[in-house]
Order: sequence, then C-alpha cells, then structure tokens
Amino acid sequence: MVEIWLMEIGKGVLWLFGQPLLYGAIIITMITSILRIKQERKTFGIRIFPIGSEWKGTWGITLAAGIVLSAGLIASGGVLPYSFFVWLGILTILFSITGRLFLSPAYIFGAAVLLLWISETFDLLPEEVIWLDRFNQISLPLLLMLLAILLIAEAVLAKTVRRNDTFPRLVKGKRGKFIGQHLVRKISVVPAFVPVPGGNVDLVWEWWPLFPLGNEGIGLMLVPFLIGFEQVFQGSFADEGAKKHGTWLIVLAIVIAGLAYGSLSFTYLIPAAAVLAIAGKLLIHLWIRFVDLEKVPLFSPEPEALPVLGVIPGSPADEMDLMAGEKIKKVHQIPVANEQEFYQALQKNRTYIKLEVLNLEGEPRFVQRAMYEGEHHELGLIFVKEKPKFKLYSVQDDKPDETNLDHVSEK
Repeated sequence: MVEIWLMEIGKGVLWLFGQPLLYGAIIITMITSILRIKQERKTFGIRIFPIGSEWKGTWGITLAAGIVLSAGLIASGGVLPYSFFVWLGILTILFSITGRLFLSPAYIFGAAVLLLWISETFDLLPEEVIWLDRFNQISLPLLLMLLAILLIAEAVLAKTVRRNDTFPRLVKGKRGKFIGQHLVRKISVVPAFVPVPGGNVDLVWEWWPLFPLGNEGIGLMLVPFLIGFEQVFQGSFADEGAKKHGTWLIVLAIVIAGLAYGSLSFTYLIPAAAVLAIAGKLLIHLWIRFVDLEKVPLFSPEPEALPVLGVIPGSPADEMDLMAGEKIKKVHQIPVANEQEFYQALQKNRTYIKLEVLNLEGEPRFVQRAMYEGEHHELGLIFVKEKPKFKLYSVQDDKPDETNLDHVSEK
C-alpha cells in the first residue's frame, strides 16, 4: 500500500508540469511585473522593484496552505475530475485577461460553484463534450470548502504584508496636488495534491472517499491553485490597511465554511454561499478603499520635512533600515524640505551620510553610514515630487494609463 501511495505521489508531482495553471501564474506575474516596472520608470525615472517581486514573501504561506489543503482532501477523499481543472483554468484566464488582478479564490471559485450549480440545476451540460466528463458529479460543498481554505491563505498573505515591500505610486489628488500611494499586490500559487479518478489506490475503507466520483481507483495530481490579492492605500499605511483586509477575509472564509457544511443538508445554501463569496470579497475591497480615500493622504509634500514614499530594495537606504512613512528632517545637520534640498545636502559629504529622521511615531532618530563607490548616489529613497517630469494620472480617472493594472484606483 505504501509503495502505491508513493507511486501516485510521484505521478502527481509530474502532473504539475502539465498544468496550464502553473504557466498561467508565471505569465501573469511576468506581465504584471513588466507593466509595473514600466509605470515606475514613467513616474519616478527608475525601476524600484525587480521583476517577480509580487511573489516575495508568499512561498512559506502558500506551501503551508498547500499541505493543509492536501491533507484535508486526501483524508476526506475529496475526488475531483480532470475536467474541473480545465474549467478552473478557463475561469482564471477570463478573470485575468482584462489586465486587472481578479485572482482571489472568492471570485474564481465563487464563479465556478455558481456556474456549476446553474448548469446542474437547469441541465445545461452537453453530454457529448469529452472534457466535461463527470462534470455533473462534482461535489459543490467540497468546492466551497476549498474556497474557504484558499480564502484564508489569501487573508494570511494580506496580514503579513511588509510596508517596504509595497509598490509606491504618484498620483494627482483631488485638489490638484501630487500625493503618494502604495499598491499592495501579491500573486502566488497554493500547490496541493488532489485525489482524481482513475489511479491505483483502491477504495479500502467503507467511509472513504466521502466525495467519490465512481467506484474505480483513485490517483493524485499536484495542482497549483493560483491566488492573488491587491489593494491601494493613500490615507493609511499599506501594511496596516492590508491587515484589516485580511481580517475581514478570515471572517468571510469562516462564514463560507459554515455555509459549505450546511449545504451538505440544504442544497439551496450552495448558490447563496457562492454569491456571498463574490459579493463579500468585492464589498470588503470597496469599503476599505472608500474609507481610505476619506482620510488625509499620508504622502504629500511638507514644509519642514521630506516624507519617504518608498525604499529601493538592497539600496543604502534599505541597509540603513529607513521605512516608507518616515520623514527626513536633516541631512548632515542641514534642514531639508524637498527633494532638491535633500540632494544638495548630500553633496556636502559623498563618502559619509548622516540623517536625522522622524520615525512613524514622530520621534527623531539618527542614522549614519559610510558610502562606497558604485552605490546608489541618491541612497535609494523615493519621494513625492512636487513637480514630476513624468506623466501621471488623477485618482478620479477611470483608466489612468495603459500600464495601470490596478482596479482599485478608479475611484
């Protein structure tokens, strides 16, 4: 029996390289990264974050989620047909083809469950289509459980966002002044072993599988479930706002899990849970965005200090532990209030740098460091420019520019 399970696990791993979802995740990440870098160069004149930064800090969380998901599916015998993953891939493409990041499991799995329920209820599935084999046998309560688990993984991604890992942007505010924003964007995959029909594992227990697809043997397939999260903040610090978003996602996931359990007895809860997942995620997103827009922007020019909008990874500023949201008060004991004064003060000593910084609590602290040949001459700090030389967009524009992928900056 052990040899059979090991053989099925090996086959399941090989299946990973035949999964369109894996290559879709890579392509989506590449496209979003390239367009983000293009936007950074247009706004700030430099690339701030390298390509693939949307995956940074996600692997530990998604691997843990994958282990939990795999254990739950195998223990319960939640069998899914190959046709479902084709359907899931189609939905993922449709949700990402617009150029906006609607990759939350609330959207993709919610739509999958709702469409499957409609097709089963009204008998809309054509029997002659080969890739729809066993489609009408899929357990919709099982899909709702998967949705809840993946939604918790997305929530954990949101709650572990680090402030310096968010993407700074520059926009024109409601009063015509330029303000800074931070885009929180995470893309990752949750790799999970999913039982599929047609393998060599015999059905040796009467109670297993709980969600069968026939009486044949069962195999395993490693499936990379794609998840994504993004939100823009300008009146709140990005990490704090993302934590609130994550908290509400956990609440939504718990409610969905409760409805999924109830749907085992009351099938009318299935469409209700699917609609709630889609609407709930959208409302959380819009409400947090609305509350943030009502606040005073955190990143705007000030008369007596220079707010740090962003820090380039690996730069001298990063090594000096400077954080987005802190304010540069003095450089070499010289007061600075704008970017030009900052760079002029830097020229006073090109081999050594000493800054007086106001931390996030408004308390002064001093940071200093030797400068070496070849290092970033501007320390790697990103500021809100009073008169940017690059094309910007307004926060009220419906389509800021051709490179913007963020669907939350339309308000």
